Amino acid sequence: MKLFILAAGKGDRLWPLTRNTPKSLIDFGDGTTILERQLENAVQSGLFSEISIVTGYKSEQIEAKLKDYRSDIPITTIFNPVYEITNNLISLWAAHLAMLDEDFMVTNGDNIYIADVFRKVQTGREEVIQLTIDFKDEYDEDDMKVQLGHGRTVTRVHKDIPADNTDAESVGLALVKGEKSRRLFVDRIIHLVRDKEYLQKFWLEVFNALAESGVTVEVVEIGHDEWQEVDFHPDVDVMKQIVFKDRTGN
Repeated sequence: MKLFILAAGKGDRLWPLTRNTPKSLIDFGDGTTILERQLENAVQSGLFSEISIVTGYKSEQIEAKLKDYRSDIPITTIFNPVYEITNNLISLWAAHLAMLDEDFMVTNGDNIYIADVFRKVQTGREEVIQLTIDFKDEYDEDDMKVQLGHGRTVTRVHKDIPADNTDAESVGLALVKGEKSRRLFVDRIIHLVRDKEYLQKFWLEVFNALAESGVTVEVVEIGHDEWQEVDFHPDVDVMKQIVFKDRTGN
């Protein structure tokens, strides 16, 4: 199984931390970065045969970091040349050819999960398209909100879903297993990027396209303490506390 990490964006909301550094290389104060934590936990899960990072902004810094990174599995990069004028749906498209030959997971470049999450998301099913979610008491404007239909299947994923109509939050991690599922997923990506309206859309739009075409998108739940998103400055402070707690055990 492969893992695709979408890390091409500029991380404007973390300025000035990202003025000269891609978001994925923000240092947590202990010498480690978001990217290294992602890779460490993904490799530790034992699930992946290869990790591909879709880069864009300051890609040369990520490539330089990877040269010094030692891993038991191949770690490669895929460059999104239009990252400055597009959103991460196009980063997903940049990797679509590499998705056809092997099952895979996709994650945002600013999310960190404990290693057990990858194993929890994995399933013995031969064919499945699955979105990872969590549940909250309240949802805010910036949450990637999810509406669920019959059998807890995805009907819509979007930030503009009213909080009162929201059933869950997307964690930004997806699993695609089986040749048929991989082809359906890639077909919807290609279909969307042909429409210039989608150049500025999030990659999770593919799940809306799948649901609208009658494809079942299942969900799996993880807990709040099993993942963390780094999107705003307070998120960095929270992650630093988690990192130092992991390192010291206190």
